[in-house]
Amino acid sequence: MKKCPDCGMVIANQAIRCPKCKFTFTSEEETAGASDAVVTPQAAAVSAAATGKSDKVAGIMPMIEVNKDNVDTLYAQLKAAIVKRKTEFDHFIEFLENRTSWLTAPAEVKGNLACEKGLLIRSVAVAKQLLRIKDTIMPQLDEESAIIIALFHEVGKVGIEGKPLFIQEETSALGSTSTLGLSFSSRLSGTSSSSTPSYSVNSKLVHMNVGVRSLFLVSQYMLLSDDEAQAISYASDVDLLGGKLSPYTLLLSTALQMQKTIYEDADVVSGYSFTIINP
Repeated sequence: MKKCPDCGMVIANQAIRCPKCKFTFTSEEETAGASDAVVTPQAAAVSAAATGKSDKVAGIMPMIEVNKDNVDTLYAQLKAAIVKRKTEFDHFIEFLENRTSWLTAPAEVKGNLACEKGLLIRSVAVAKQLLRIKDTIMPQLDEESAIIIALFHEVGKVGIEGKPLFIQEETSALGSTSTLGLSFSSRLSGTSSSSTPSYSVNSKLVHMNVGVRSLFLVSQYMLLSDDEAQAISYASDVDLLGGKLSPYTLLLSTALQMQKTIYEDADVVSGYSFTIINP
């Protein structure tokens, strides 16, 4: 741990910014790392891949279709775009990928994303949505903050280590045991499956709101600003804030609703002619 020289707050060693007074640490190692991240062509290319931006294209970028076939690639691009907070981010990702159901969990008990990788598909897609919105109406929102709050706003759905939130009950149209369904609609997957997995909520977990559990998990590994903490905690429950939303929360909530009500519904996408591309 280290102490902020401006306000005296004790924070994590890997933090580059004090969440209280916004003091930015400028040790030679941190400054070099941040500088390299900004000017290195490879880092710039990774960021462009993650956001879908191009110097040759003006206006809002089209929405990228996120499905079981490309989610791993898009997820890797988003992870690679985190450079200023890489140490703490990588520690949390290592925990999620190796000690929880993060890479395989469904996003919901019933619905389009009640399938293997459903949570990852939703999280990556919301990150893409948020980056689109940010670049159009709030470019001052830090790109890394956008990726972090979008990826982790529903991370509480993994449960905790050793206790997943969702328990799978496998069934199939033939009444035999089957594997998890991997797509959330025929439009996104391009395939069909006879398997019809169902899920239930793990009653052995201490009950928490998803946003609260998400913040509980993220904050053990990453130092968050108050804007980021509110966004992760309330993106799915903005009514609880009584209208007192930070800009981060407002944009994340909008991105989440766009993804859930529009881009996860093939009929809405086709009926209203929303543009969607395959990367």
